[in-house]
Amino acid sequence: MSIAPRRYALGLGLGIAGIVLASSVMGAASLSSLVPASNEIAGWTALQADTAASAPDQLWKIYDGGDGPWKTAGVTSAFQRYYKNQTTGHIVTLILHKTGTDWQKAKALYRSKNGGFQEQAGYQTVQLTSEGALATPSQGLQGHCWSKYYYCTVTVNGTSAADVSAAKLFLQKVASKITANG
Repeated sequence: MSIAPRRYALGLGLGIAGIVLASSVMGAASLSSLVPASNEIAGWTALQADTAASAPDQLWKIYDGGDGPWKTAGVTSAFQRYYKNQTTGHIVTLILHKTGTDWQKAKALYRSKNGGFQEQAGYQTVQLTSEGALATPSQGLQGHCWSKYYYCTVTVNGTSAADVSAAKLFLQKVASKITANG
């Protein structure tokens, strides 16, 4: 092989590697664009602690090594953001999961998790374009929803009526962003 074809092959290989890297970064960026920005929900400021997992082998970053069930469920990427309420000091943890391009996996993940939610105190459905629910066990509030290829979880370390309202707003905001841009 002469030098010119080798340079072409090397350049082509580097170009493909660049596209793969860019698509991984863009995948993480697209998830972050589907969660509320700081103060997009009044009174809730995003903390500077975002975590992105742009591939299944990076999910450990969010789940501290407990990523096996998420991989088995078909999660291909995830994004986590924390918010703090400036009045109460309560914290919201929001995790948006993507199941590639398979909406059935996102729906199945929601349905499998919802069984556990239904058994908890304070269970209620949340009005969305897809499906969503909240539960208020004594240690805090939990909510989740699915839409298109996405499954979202929200936890709040409080159970007041304002916390319930905030959890619903977070789920509704994510669902509407997914409907518009996901």
